[in-house]
Amino acid sequence: MIIVKVPENYFSERIYILNVVLNNFLGLNFTIQAENRKGLCISLTTSSTSHELILTDDFFQTTAQQWLTVSSLPQQPLSLWNSHEISFFSILKEQNVPVIYGHPLPNQNFIQVENGCIRLGIDIFGSIFFMLTRYEEYVKPDRDQFDRFPATASLAYQEGFLHRPIVNEYVEILWACMKKLWPGLKRKPRQFKMQVSHDVDLPYQHAFTGLPLLARNVAGELLKRRKPRQGLSRICTWSQVKQGNLSADPFNTFDWLMDLSEKHGLTSAFYFITDTTDHKRDGNYDIRHPLICQLLQRIHQRGHEIGLHPSFNTYLDAVQTHKEFEILRQVCVEAGIEQNSWGGRQHCLRWKVPLTWRCLENSGLSYDSTLTFADVAGFRCGTCYEYPVYDVESRESLDLVERPLVVMECSVLNRQYMDMEKDLLRAFNHIRDLKMVCRQFKGDFTLLWHNSMLHNVDLKSLYSDILSA
Repeated sequence: MIIVKVPENYFSERIYILNVVLNNFLGLNFTIQAENRKGLCISLTTSSTSHELILTDDFFQTTAQQWLTVSSLPQQPLSLWNSHEISFFSILKEQNVPVIYGHPLPNQNFIQVENGCIRLGIDIFGSIFFMLTRYEEYVKPDRDQFDRFPATASLAYQEGFLHRPIVNEYVEILWACMKKLWPGLKRKPRQFKMQVSHDVDLPYQHAFTGLPLLARNVAGELLKRRKPRQGLSRICTWSQVKQGNLSADPFNTFDWLMDLSEKHGLTSAFYFITDTTDHKRDGNYDIRHPLICQLLQRIHQRGHEIGLHPSFNTYLDAVQTHKEFEILRQVCVEAGIEQNSWGGRQHCLRWKVPLTWRCLENSGLSYDSTLTFADVAGFRCGTCYEYPVYDVESRESLDLVERPLVVMECSVLNRQYMDMEKDLLRAFNHIRDLKMVCRQFKGDFTLLWHNSMLHNVDLKSLYSDILSA
Protein backbone atom coordinates (compact mmCIF):
# COMPACT_ATOMS: atom_id res chain seq x y z
CA MET A 1 0.00 0.00 0.00
CA ILE A 2 1.21 3.50 -0.86
CA ILE A 3 1.39 5.92 2.04
CA VAL A 4 1.36 9.66 1.37
CA LYS A 5 2.37 11.88 4.27
CA VAL A 6 1.22 15.46 3.84
CA PRO A 7 1.20 18.70 5.82
CA GLU A 8 -1.98 19.33 7.80
CA ASN A 9 -3.21 22.40 5.91
CA TYR A 10 -5.50 22.44 2.84
CA PHE A 11 -6.57 18.88 3.61
CA SER A 12 -9.65 18.92 1.33
CA GLU A 13 -7.56 20.12 -1.61
CA ARG A 14 -4.86 17.55 -0.91
CA ILE A 15 -7.31 14.65 -0.75
CA TYR A 16 -8.85 15.78 -4.04
CA ILE A 17 -5.62 16.13 -6.01
CA LEU A 18 -4.09 12.94 -4.60
CA ASN A 19 -7.23 11.05 -5.63
CA VAL A 20 -7.17 12.49 -9.13
CA VAL A 21 -3.47 11.85 -9.77
CA LEU A 22 -2.84 8.60 -7.92
CA ASN A 23 -6.24 6.96 -8.25
CA ASN A 24 -7.97 8.36 -11.35
CA PHE A 25 -4.90 8.86 -13.53
CA LEU A 26 -2.56 6.10 -12.32
CA GLY A 27 -5.00 3.61 -10.77
CA LEU A 28 -3.05 3.33 -7.50
CA ASN A 29 -4.51 2.76 -4.05
CA PHE A 30 -3.08 4.86 -1.24
CA THR A 31 -3.62 6.08 2.30
CA ILE A 32 -3.02 9.63 3.40
CA GLN A 33 -1.50 10.74 6.69
CA ALA A 34 -1.61 14.38 7.76
CA GLU A 35 1.19 15.46 10.07
CA ASN A 36 3.26 18.44 11.08
CA ARG A 37 5.79 18.39 8.27
CA LYS A 38 7.13 20.25 5.25
CA GLY A 39 6.72 18.70 1.84
CA LEU A 40 5.06 15.45 0.80
CA CYS A 41 6.57 12.02 1.38
CA ILE A 42 5.49 8.94 -0.58
CA SER A 43 6.52 5.51 0.67
CA LEU A 44 5.41 1.88 0.37
CA THR A 45 4.30 -0.24 3.32
CA THR A 46 5.09 -3.48 1.50
CA SER A 47 8.63 -2.44 0.58
CA SER A 48 11.51 -4.07 2.42
CA THR A 49 13.56 -0.92 1.89
CA SER A 50 13.17 2.57 3.29
CA HIS A 51 12.89 4.21 -0.11
CA GLU A 52 11.03 7.51 -0.16
CA LEU A 53 9.90 10.04 -2.73
CA ILE A 54 9.92 13.53 -1.25
CA LEU A 55 8.16 16.30 -3.14
CA THR A 56 8.29 20.05 -2.77
CA ASP A 57 5.04 21.60 -1.50
CA ASP A 58 5.02 25.26 -2.56
CA PHE A 59 1.48 25.98 -3.78
CA PHE A 60 -0.26 24.83 -0.61
CA GLN A 61 2.01 27.03 1.46
CA THR A 62 -0.31 29.83 0.36
CA THR A 63 -1.78 31.46 3.46
CA ALA A 64 -5.53 31.64 3.99
CA GLN A 65 -5.41 35.37 3.24
CA GLN A 66 -3.60 34.75 -0.05
CA TRP A 67 -5.96 32.01 -1.30
CA LEU A 68 -7.52 33.03 -4.62
CA THR A 69 -5.49 36.24 -4.81
CA VAL A 70 -2.85 37.48 -7.24
CA SER A 71 -0.09 36.87 -4.69
CA SER A 72 -0.74 33.10 -4.90
CA LEU A 73 -0.17 32.89 -8.67
CA PRO A 74 3.08 31.45 -10.10
CA GLN A 75 6.01 33.78 -10.45
CA GLN A 76 6.81 34.52 -14.10
CA PRO A 77 8.87 33.79 -16.07
CA LEU A 78 8.73 30.17 -15.01
CA SER A 79 11.86 28.15 -14.38
CA LEU A 80 12.63 25.35 -16.84
CA TRP A 81 13.98 21.97 -15.86
CA ASN A 82 16.11 20.05 -18.35
CA SER A 83 14.66 16.55 -18.05
CA HIS A 84 17.55 15.00 -20.03
CA GLU A 85 19.69 15.31 -16.92
CA ILE A 86 17.91 12.20 -15.62
CA SER A 87 17.85 9.10 -17.83
CA PHE A 88 14.68 7.42 -16.55
CA PHE A 89 12.23 10.05 -17.84
CA SER A 90 10.99 8.78 -21.18
CA ILE A 91 7.52 10.12 -22.00
CA LEU A 92 7.67 13.90 -22.08
CA LYS A 93 6.52 16.23 -24.82
CA GLU A 94 9.70 18.29 -24.81
CA GLN A 95 13.08 18.24 -23.07
CA ASN A 96 12.60 21.43 -21.04
CA VAL A 97 9.76 21.19 -18.52
CA PRO A 98 8.14 24.39 -17.20
CA VAL A 99 8.00 24.46 -13.40
CA ILE A 100 4.68 26.06 -12.41
CA TYR A 101 5.34 25.75 -8.69
CA GLY A 102 8.59 24.56 -7.15
CA HIS A 103 12.18 25.58 -6.56
CA PRO A 104 15.67 24.16 -7.13
CA LEU A 105 17.06 21.80 -4.51
CA PRO A 106 20.38 22.38 -2.69
CA ASN A 107 22.16 20.69 -5.63
CA GLN A 108 20.82 23.53 -7.84
CA ASN A 109 18.68 21.04 -9.77
CA PHE A 110 15.00 20.13 -9.54
CA ILE A 111 15.74 16.49 -8.79
CA GLN A 112 18.14 14.71 -6.49
CA VAL A 113 18.64 10.93 -6.37
CA GLU A 114 20.68 9.42 -3.52
CA ASN A 115 20.62 6.63 -0.94
CA GLY A 116 17.28 5.14 -1.97
CA CYS A 117 15.59 8.52 -1.88
CA ILE A 118 14.41 10.80 -4.68
CA ARG A 119 13.72 14.46 -4.00
CA LEU A 120 11.72 16.54 -6.48
CA GLY A 121 11.87 20.31 -6.50
CA ILE A 122 8.81 20.44 -8.77
CA ASP A 123 5.57 20.79 -6.81
CA ILE A 124 3.79 18.09 -8.80
CA PHE A 125 0.49 18.02 -6.91
CA GLY A 126 0.16 21.77 -6.35
CA SER A 127 0.90 22.51 -10.01
CA ILE A 128 -1.61 19.93 -11.23
CA PHE A 129 -4.24 21.30 -8.85
CA PHE A 130 -3.61 24.79 -10.24
CA MET A 131 -4.17 23.60 -13.82
CA LEU A 132 -7.14 21.27 -13.35
CA THR A 133 -9.23 23.60 -11.17
CA ARG A 134 -8.56 26.60 -13.44
CA TYR A 135 -7.44 28.46 -10.34
CA GLU A 136 -5.91 31.34 -12.28
CA GLU A 137 -9.20 32.08 -14.04
CA TYR A 138 -10.80 32.88 -10.70
CA VAL A 139 -8.01 35.31 -9.85
CA LYS A 140 -7.33 37.10 -13.14
CA PRO A 141 -9.91 39.64 -14.39
CA ASP A 142 -9.23 39.22 -18.15
CA ARG A 143 -12.34 38.52 -20.25
CA ASP A 144 -13.29 38.80 -23.94
CA GLN A 145 -16.49 40.26 -25.41
CA PHE A 146 -18.41 37.10 -24.44
CA ASP A 147 -17.11 37.18 -20.84
CA ARG A 148 -14.74 34.28 -21.57
CA PHE A 149 -11.26 33.93 -20.13
CA PRO A 150 -8.93 34.26 -23.16
CA ALA A 151 -6.01 31.99 -23.91
CA THR A 152 -3.71 34.99 -24.11
CA ALA A 153 -4.26 35.69 -20.39
CA SER A 154 -3.38 32.13 -19.35
CA LEU A 155 -0.10 31.00 -17.88
CA ALA A 156 0.06 28.19 -20.47
CA TYR A 157 -0.10 30.62 -23.40
CA GLN A 158 2.22 33.21 -21.89
CA GLU A 159 4.82 30.60 -20.97
CA GLY A 160 4.53 28.73 -24.27
CA PHE A 161 3.11 25.37 -23.15
CA LEU A 162 -0.55 25.52 -24.23
CA HIS A 163 0.30 23.03 -27.00
CA ARG A 164 1.51 20.41 -24.52
CA PRO A 165 -0.42 18.59 -21.75
CA ILE A 166 1.77 19.72 -18.88
CA VAL A 167 -0.35 17.83 -16.32
CA ASN A 168 0.27 14.56 -18.16
CA GLU A 169 3.97 15.34 -18.23
CA TYR A 170 4.00 15.96 -14.48
CA VAL A 171 2.20 12.64 -13.97
CA GLU A 172 4.87 10.88 -16.04
CA ILE A 173 7.63 12.50 -13.98
CA LEU A 174 5.93 11.34 -10.79
CA TRP A 175 5.41 7.83 -12.17
CA ALA A 176 9.01 7.53 -13.38
CA CYS A 177 10.26 8.41 -9.91
CA MET A 178 7.94 5.90 -8.27
CA LYS A 179 8.96 3.14 -10.69
CA LYS A 180 12.61 3.93 -10.08
CA LEU A 181 12.11 3.43 -6.34
CA TRP A 182 9.61 0.55 -6.54
CA PRO A 183 9.99 -1.34 -9.84
CA GLY A 184 7.11 -3.71 -9.00
CA LEU A 185 4.47 -0.98 -9.10
CA LYS A 186 1.89 -1.24 -11.89
CA ARG A 187 -0.28 1.59 -13.17
CA LYS A 188 -3.73 1.50 -14.73
CA PRO A 189 -3.50 0.66 -18.45
CA ARG A 190 -4.77 3.35 -20.82
CA GLN A 191 -5.55 3.45 -24.51
CA PHE A 192 -5.63 6.43 -26.83
CA LYS A 193 -9.10 7.29 -28.07
CA MET A 194 -10.86 9.95 -30.10
CA GLN A 195 -13.99 11.60 -28.76
CA VAL A 196 -15.85 13.59 -31.39
CA SER A 197 -18.75 15.88 -30.66
CA HIS A 198 -20.94 18.31 -32.54
CA ASP A 199 -22.66 21.40 -31.13
CA VAL A 200 -25.97 21.75 -32.92
CA ASP A 201 -26.27 25.53 -33.08
CA LEU A 202 -27.98 25.47 -36.47
CA PRO A 203 -29.27 22.04 -37.47
CA TYR A 204 -30.43 23.34 -40.85
CA GLN A 205 -29.55 26.42 -42.82
CA HIS A 206 -32.91 26.73 -44.58
CA ALA A 207 -35.51 24.45 -42.97
CA PHE A 208 -36.46 27.02 -40.32
CA THR A 209 -35.67 30.11 -42.41
CA GLY A 210 -38.39 32.31 -43.86
CA LEU A 211 -38.37 34.62 -46.86
CA PRO A 212 -37.28 37.79 -44.96
CA LEU A 213 -34.11 36.15 -43.64
CA LEU A 214 -33.40 34.55 -47.01
CA ALA A 215 -33.70 37.98 -48.64
CA ARG A 216 -31.23 39.50 -46.15
CA ASN A 217 -28.76 36.65 -46.71
CA VAL A 218 -28.97 36.92 -50.49
CA ALA A 219 -28.54 40.69 -50.27
CA GLY A 220 -25.41 40.11 -48.22
CA GLU A 221 -23.98 37.82 -50.89
CA LEU A 222 -24.75 40.35 -53.63
CA LEU A 223 -23.91 43.68 -52.00
CA LYS A 224 -21.36 42.99 -49.23
CA ARG A 225 -19.48 39.98 -50.53
CA ARG A 226 -20.17 40.58 -54.26
CA LYS A 227 -20.85 36.90 -54.92
CA PRO A 228 -23.99 36.75 -57.08
CA ARG A 229 -23.51 33.05 -57.90
CA GLN A 230 -23.65 32.18 -54.19
CA GLY A 231 -26.73 34.33 -53.76
CA LEU A 232 -28.48 32.44 -56.56
CA SER A 233 -27.35 29.12 -55.07
CA ARG A 234 -28.92 30.10 -51.74
CA ILE A 235 -32.24 30.76 -53.41
CA CYS A 236 -32.18 27.44 -55.27
CA THR A 237 -31.20 25.44 -52.19
CA TRP A 238 -33.78 27.21 -50.02
CA SER A 239 -36.47 26.35 -52.56
CA GLN A 240 -35.47 22.66 -52.63
CA VAL A 241 -35.51 22.41 -48.83
CA LYS A 242 -38.88 24.14 -48.58
CA GLN A 243 -40.27 21.64 -51.09
CA GLY A 244 -39.28 18.80 -48.76
CA ASN A 245 -35.78 17.90 -49.93
CA LEU A 246 -34.05 18.19 -46.54
CA SER A 247 -30.93 16.44 -47.85
CA ALA A 248 -30.22 19.55 -49.94
CA ASP A 249 -29.69 21.63 -46.80
CA PRO A 250 -25.93 22.38 -46.43
CA PHE A 251 -26.04 22.08 -42.64
CA ASN A 252 -27.79 18.71 -42.68
CA THR A 253 -24.58 16.73 -42.28
CA PHE A 254 -25.75 14.46 -39.46
CA ASP A 255 -25.85 11.19 -41.39
CA TRP A 256 -22.52 12.01 -43.03
CA LEU A 257 -20.99 12.60 -39.60
CA MET A 258 -22.43 9.38 -38.19
CA ASP A 259 -21.32 7.40 -41.25
CA LEU A 260 -17.76 8.68 -40.79
CA SER A 261 -17.75 8.03 -37.04
CA GLU A 262 -19.00 4.47 -37.57
CA LYS A 263 -16.31 3.91 -40.19
CA HIS A 264 -13.70 4.77 -37.53
CA GLY A 265 -15.42 2.91 -34.69
CA LEU A 266 -16.39 6.16 -32.95
CA THR A 267 -19.51 7.41 -31.23
CA SER A 268 -20.50 10.96 -32.09
CA ALA A 269 -22.06 13.14 -29.40
CA PHE A 270 -24.59 15.74 -30.58
CA TYR A 271 -25.35 18.56 -28.14
CA PHE A 272 -28.70 20.34 -28.63
CA ILE A 273 -29.99 23.74 -27.50
CA THR A 274 -33.37 23.37 -25.77
CA ASP A 275 -34.31 26.95 -24.81
CA THR A 276 -33.46 30.55 -25.67
CA THR A 277 -31.78 33.10 -23.41
CA ASP A 278 -30.39 35.27 -26.22
CA HIS A 279 -32.44 35.50 -29.41
CA LYS A 280 -29.48 36.68 -31.51
CA ARG A 281 -27.04 33.97 -30.47
CA ASP A 282 -29.00 30.87 -29.56
CA GLY A 283 -30.27 28.30 -32.05
CA ASN A 284 -32.96 28.98 -34.63
CA TYR A 285 -34.93 25.82 -33.81
CA ASP A 286 -37.36 24.36 -31.31
CA ILE A 287 -36.17 21.10 -29.77
CA ARG A 288 -39.80 19.89 -29.86
CA HIS A 289 -40.20 20.45 -33.61
CA PRO A 290 -41.04 17.18 -35.45
CA LEU A 291 -37.93 17.50 -37.66
CA ILE A 292 -35.69 17.75 -34.58
CA CYS A 293 -37.49 14.91 -32.80
CA GLN A 294 -36.97 12.72 -35.85
CA LEU A 295 -33.31 13.70 -35.89
CA LEU A 296 -32.92 12.82 -32.20
CA GLN A 297 -34.48 9.41 -32.82
CA ARG A 298 -32.22 8.76 -35.80
CA ILE A 299 -29.10 9.66 -33.80
CA HIS A 300 -30.18 7.38 -30.95
CA GLN A 301 -31.17 4.49 -33.21
CA ARG A 302 -27.73 4.57 -34.81
CA GLY A 303 -26.07 4.28 -31.40
CA HIS A 304 -24.75 7.81 -31.05
CA GLU A 305 -25.06 10.16 -28.09
CA ILE A 306 -27.41 13.06 -27.40
CA GLY A 307 -26.42 15.80 -24.98
CA LEU A 308 -27.18 19.31 -23.83
CA HIS A 309 -25.84 22.54 -25.31
CA PRO A 310 -26.86 25.05 -22.61
CA SER A 311 -27.92 28.34 -24.14
CA PHE A 312 -25.90 31.54 -24.25
CA ASN A 313 -26.76 32.99 -20.83
CA THR A 314 -26.85 29.79 -18.76
CA TYR A 315 -23.23 29.77 -17.70
CA LEU A 316 -24.06 31.68 -14.49
CA ASP A 317 -27.65 30.49 -14.10
CA ALA A 318 -28.25 27.19 -12.30
CA VAL A 319 -32.04 27.43 -12.54
CA GLN A 320 -32.03 27.95 -16.30
CA THR A 321 -29.43 25.20 -16.83
CA HIS A 322 -31.60 22.75 -14.88
CA LYS A 323 -34.68 23.83 -16.84
CA GLU A 324 -32.94 23.24 -20.18
CA PHE A 325 -31.70 19.81 -19.16
CA GLU A 326 -35.20 18.83 -18.01
CA ILE A 327 -36.58 19.92 -21.40
CA LEU A 328 -34.04 17.70 -23.17
CA ARG A 329 -34.80 14.70 -20.99
CA GLN A 330 -38.56 15.14 -21.40
CA VAL A 331 -38.28 15.41 -25.19
CA CYS A 332 -36.11 12.30 -25.22
CA VAL A 333 -38.53 10.36 -23.00
CA GLU A 334 -41.38 11.23 -25.35
CA ALA A 335 -39.23 10.08 -28.29
CA GLY A 336 -38.40 6.78 -26.57
CA ILE A 337 -34.75 7.70 -26.04
CA GLU A 338 -32.91 6.45 -22.96
CA GLN A 339 -29.26 7.04 -22.02
CA ASN A 340 -27.24 5.97 -18.99
CA SER A 341 -25.45 9.31 -18.70
CA TRP A 342 -25.79 12.81 -20.06
CA GLY A 343 -23.16 15.37 -20.88
CA GLY A 344 -22.84 18.61 -22.75
CA ARG A 345 -20.97 21.78 -23.60
CA GLN A 346 -21.70 25.45 -22.99
CA HIS A 347 -22.84 27.47 -26.00
CA CYS A 348 -20.03 29.67 -27.37
CA LEU A 349 -17.78 28.09 -24.72
CA ARG A 350 -19.06 30.58 -22.14
CA TRP A 351 -17.74 29.30 -18.82
CA LYS A 352 -16.74 30.78 -15.49
CA VAL A 353 -14.88 29.07 -12.68
CA PRO A 354 -16.37 27.57 -10.54
CA LEU A 355 -19.93 28.78 -11.12
CA THR A 356 -20.58 27.00 -14.43
CA TRP A 357 -19.37 23.67 -13.06
CA ARG A 358 -21.70 24.18 -10.12
CA CYS A 359 -24.65 24.91 -12.44
CA LEU A 360 -23.98 21.76 -14.45
CA GLU A 361 -23.49 19.65 -11.33
CA ASN A 362 -26.78 20.84 -9.81
CA SER A 363 -28.64 20.19 -13.05
CA GLY A 364 -27.72 16.49 -12.96
CA LEU A 365 -25.33 16.29 -15.91
CA SER A 366 -22.60 13.66 -15.67
CA TYR A 367 -19.88 15.49 -17.59
CA ASP A 368 -18.94 18.78 -19.19
CA SER A 369 -16.74 19.21 -22.27
CA THR A 370 -16.41 22.99 -22.55
CA LEU A 371 -12.84 23.58 -21.51
CA THR A 372 -10.72 24.67 -24.39
CA PHE A 373 -9.95 28.29 -25.18
CA ALA A 374 -12.05 29.83 -27.94
CA ASP A 375 -9.16 31.87 -29.33
CA VAL A 376 -6.38 29.25 -29.37
CA ALA A 377 -6.71 25.45 -29.51
CA GLY A 378 -4.77 23.41 -26.99
CA PHE A 379 -4.69 22.07 -23.45
CA ARG A 380 -6.52 24.64 -21.33
CA CYS A 381 -6.59 22.27 -18.35
CA GLY A 382 -3.14 20.89 -19.13
CA THR A 383 -4.41 17.36 -19.69
CA CYS A 384 -5.93 14.97 -22.22
CA TYR A 385 -7.51 12.85 -19.45
CA GLU A 386 -10.99 13.46 -18.10
CA TYR A 387 -11.21 14.11 -14.38
CA PRO A 388 -13.62 14.96 -11.53
CA VAL A 389 -13.73 18.69 -10.80
CA TYR A 390 -13.11 20.80 -7.72
CA ASP A 391 -14.79 24.03 -6.62
CA VAL A 392 -12.01 26.37 -5.45
CA GLU A 393 -14.53 28.81 -3.97
CA SER A 394 -16.53 26.42 -1.78
CA ARG A 395 -13.43 24.23 -1.46
CA GLU A 396 -15.13 20.93 -2.17
CA SER A 397 -15.01 18.14 -4.74
CA LEU A 398 -17.92 17.83 -7.18
CA ASP A 399 -19.32 14.72 -8.84
CA LEU A 400 -19.19 16.37 -12.27
CA VAL A 401 -16.48 15.13 -14.63
CA GLU A 402 -14.63 17.48 -16.98
CA ARG A 403 -13.81 16.05 -20.38
CA PRO A 404 -11.34 18.69 -21.59
CA LEU A 405 -11.85 19.81 -25.16
CA VAL A 406 -8.60 19.92 -27.12
CA VAL A 407 -9.79 21.39 -30.44
CA MET A 408 -12.81 23.37 -31.57
CA GLU A 409 -12.60 23.77 -35.32
CA CYS A 410 -13.66 27.43 -35.15
CA SER A 411 -10.66 28.22 -32.95
CA VAL A 412 -8.32 27.03 -35.68
CA LEU A 413 -10.22 28.19 -38.75
CA ASN A 414 -12.03 31.43 -37.94
CA ARG A 415 -10.52 34.79 -38.84
CA GLN A 416 -10.97 36.30 -35.36
CA TYR A 417 -9.05 33.41 -33.78
CA MET A 418 -6.17 31.42 -35.34
CA ASP A 419 -7.30 32.27 -38.91
CA MET A 420 -6.31 29.15 -40.85
CA GLU A 421 -9.39 28.69 -43.06
CA LYS A 422 -7.47 29.90 -46.11
CA ASP A 423 -4.65 27.45 -45.42
CA LEU A 424 -6.31 24.11 -44.67
CA LEU A 425 -3.05 22.20 -44.88
CA ARG A 426 -1.69 24.33 -42.05
CA ALA A 427 -4.93 23.76 -40.12
CA PHE A 428 -4.67 20.02 -40.65
CA ASN A 429 -1.05 19.94 -39.47
CA HIS A 430 -1.86 21.92 -36.35
CA ILE A 431 -4.81 19.75 -35.35
CA ARG A 432 -2.98 16.53 -36.26
CA ASP A 433 -0.05 17.53 -34.05
CA LEU A 434 -2.38 18.01 -31.06
CA LYS A 435 -3.93 14.64 -31.80
CA MET A 436 -0.49 13.00 -31.89
CA VAL A 437 0.34 14.46 -28.48
CA CYS A 438 -2.84 12.91 -27.06
CA ARG A 439 -1.82 9.59 -28.61
CA GLN A 440 1.67 9.90 -27.10
CA PHE A 441 0.17 10.08 -23.59
CA LYS A 442 -2.54 7.48 -24.32
CA GLY A 443 -5.11 10.15 -23.65
CA ASP A 444 -8.31 11.37 -25.26
CA PHE A 445 -8.31 13.54 -28.36
CA THR A 446 -11.54 15.50 -27.94
CA LEU A 447 -12.64 17.27 -31.10
CA LEU A 448 -15.61 19.59 -31.61
CA TRP A 449 -16.80 20.02 -35.18
CA HIS A 450 -20.11 21.79 -35.79
CA ASN A 451 -22.50 20.15 -38.25
CA SER A 452 -22.79 23.60 -39.85
CA MET A 453 -19.03 23.80 -40.50
CA LEU A 454 -19.03 21.12 -43.20
CA HIS A 455 -20.76 23.10 -45.91
CA ASN A 456 -18.17 22.50 -48.62
CA VAL A 457 -16.02 19.67 -49.91
CA ASP A 458 -12.76 21.08 -48.56
CA LEU A 459 -14.04 21.28 -44.98
CA LYS A 460 -15.43 17.76 -45.20
CA SER A 461 -12.10 16.51 -46.47
CA LEU A 462 -10.27 18.30 -43.64
CA TYR A 463 -12.49 16.73 -40.99
CA SER A 464 -12.23 13.28 -42.58
CA ASP A 465 -8.44 13.55 -42.83
CA ILE A 466 -8.16 14.51 -39.16
CA LEU A 467 -10.11 11.42 -38.09
CA SER A 468 -7.88 9.26 -40.29
CA ALA A 469 -4.58 10.80 -39.14
